[in-house]
Amino acid sequence: MKPRLWLNLFLSAVVAVLGTLAWLNPAPRETAHPLSSLRAETVKQIRIEKPGQPPMTLEKTGGRWRVTAPFAARADEARIGRLLGLLAATSTERFPATDLARFELDRPLLSLTLGGQRFDFGALNPLTQQQYVASGGSVYLIAPQLAADAYAKAFDLADKKLLADNEQPAGFDLPGLQLARDGKGNWNAPRFGQDALNRYADQWKNAYALLVQPYDGSEPTQTLSLHLADGKTVELAVLQEQPDFVLLRRDEALQYHFPPELKARLLQP
Repeated sequence: MKPRLWLNLFLSAVVAVLGTLAWLNPAPRETAHPLSSLRAETVKQIRIEKPGQPPMTLEKTGGRWRVTAPFAARADEARIGRLLGLLAATSTERFPATDLARFELDRPLLSLTLGGQRFDFGALNPLTQQQYVASGGSVYLIAPQLAADAYAKAFDLADKKLLADNEQPAGFDLPGLQLARDGKGNWNAPRFGQDALNRYADQWKNAYALLVQPYDGSEPTQTLSLHLADGKTVELAVLQEQPDFVLLRRDEALQYHFPPELKARLLQP
């Protein structure tokens, strides 16, 4: 038999033996340590604390999240969902919560309390670029992206939609023009066309701000009202037209900043 053939048979045998050994003795799996036993749907309060800043608090009422401090606003549900995602996180590393200064956890960069569990965030591991997190007497290493939304400013956690999901425009009191639906759902201004007015109402329904802030006391230049399908009226005021188009929603005491081009689409059917 040729030497090359013997070599191939020998190598095949070695591969078979190694494969059998690997099957009989699998490599140990890394242990996934859960950070929490809480379920996201059970959490009703969230608190975010950062050094030198007032705490941010959020509460869930009626199935919806609201920012409650440092101001009151509807909350961005997507961001809140990402914050609560920390409860489902796991880590392959877990240490006793001792010598916290080593991980910069003696003075946390940020503290996040979800329901009854507090998470303190410290330094990044220079080798893995994971972040040290202390909770429940242990220190874990996790991807820093898991807490990205906790570093946001308070107004970033507010819902940017001018109207809540359950608020449907059914009438408008605009400067020099009143629009309303009749009992059959038709608009009272046929000269604009029903389809055009339906699209106009959708512009208001879907108006999404660049920024939401507490009302700064600016003097309004125009006032207008939105009448909703449930009979509620939302009082609005134009605070600014450039560089942002800014609307005050009086019942929330919040001002919504929109691109300037949105002014024409909202104020002119």
